Amino acid sequence: MIKNRAWSRRGLMVLGALAAPAVVRAQTPTRLRLVLNFAVDGSTAPYYFALDRGYFRDAGLNVQIDPSNGSGDAISRVASGTYDVGVGDLSTLLEFTVRQPEAAPKAVFILQNRSPQAVISLRSAGIKTPADLSGKTIGNGASDAPSRMFPAFLKINGVDPAQVKPQQLTPQLRDQMLLTRQVQAVTGFDYTTWFNIKANGTKLEDVSFLYYADYGLNCYGNALLAGKAILRDNPEAVRAFVRAAVRGWREAIADPAAACRVLRTYNNLADIPLETERLQWVGQHQLLSPATRARGLGDVEPARLVETIRAVSDGFALARVPAAEELYDGRFLPPQAERMPLT
Repeated sequence: MIKNRAWSRRGLMVLGALAAPAVVRAQTPTRLRLVLNFAVDGSTAPYYFALDRGYFRDAGLNVQIDPSNGSGDAISRVASGTYDVGVGDLSTLLEFTVRQPEAAPKAVFILQNRSPQAVISLRSAGIKTPADLSGKTIGNGASDAPSRMFPAFLKINGVDPAQVKPQQLTPQLRDQMLLTRQVQAVTGFDYTTWFNIKANGTKLEDVSFLYYADYGLNCYGNALLAGKAILRDNPEAVRAFVRAAVRGWREAIADPAAACRVLRTYNNLADIPLETERLQWVGQHQLLSPATRARGLGDVEPARLVETIRAVSDGFALARVPAAEELYDGRFLPPQAERMPLT
C-alpha cells in the first residue's frame, strides 16, 4: 500500500509537470498591436493611461501602441493586418469599406458621439458659412478624416468644389500656414488644430469653426476598430481590449490631469497643461452628451447610424450604401455600468 501511495504521488508530480507548461501558456498575455488615429497627445492619452495603469495587462493583453498619420492611415494599417486593432473615424471607415470590403476592419465601439471634424479659420478671414469658402485657399491633410470628408461637406452644402482652392499639407505645416495666413482655413479635428494654434498664442474668440455636424453631416466620430483576422480568430481578445480601453477613457475624462501626466513617458516634449486642456475638450465636446450621460459611452442609436451611412455615402458619391452590419459589430459593447461617465 505504501509503495502504491509513493507511485501515486510520483504520478501526480509527473502529471503536474506535464500540465505546467499548459498553465504557463494559458497565462501568457495575448499580444495586440494598436494604431492610433494620430499623434501622442491629450486626445490619445487615455490609451496610454490604460496601459500605464495595467488595465490591458489585467485583461490578459500585451498591447503595443503606435501613432499614425491620420484615420486613413490607421484604417489601412489595420486592414493590412500590420495592426490588430486601431482608432479611426467612422466616415473614413465607411468609404474604405465600400471600396475594399474584403479587407475593411469593423468598428466595435463608437467612441465619439459627436464628430470633431470642422473647417477651422481665423475670424479675420470672414468665413461664417460654407458659402464663404468660395475663392478661399483651404489647407488639407493627406489621409485625415476631415480632409477626406471635405468634398462631401462642400457637396452637401451646395458649394462648387471648383471655386475652392485645396492645398495639401502635412499636419505639422497645416496649422502653421493658418497662423501665418498663407491659407484662409484648414480642415481638421477641432481639438487638434485649436490646441496647436493656441500653443502659439491664439485666443479662442479669434477662431471660427464650421462643424460638419452642424452642416448636414451629423456623424459619429472616432471608433475603436478591429481587423478581420482578430475578429475571426480571437474575438475574446477584442472584447477584453474594448473593456480595458473604455475603462481608461472613463477614468481619463474624470481626471484628465492624471491621464496626461502619463504622456511624459511616451512624448517627452508634451506640454502637459495644454494636453490636459485638449483631453478635457475632447471629453466635453465629443464624448459627453445627453445621450451618453443617459445610456453610457458607445451606445449606438441604430437610426442615427443608418442616417450617418446614408449621408456619408451620398457625400462621397459612393457606388453603394453599405448596410450597418458591414461597418459596425455591436457584440463587443461592455455592460452599461462599465460605460457610464464618472463625472
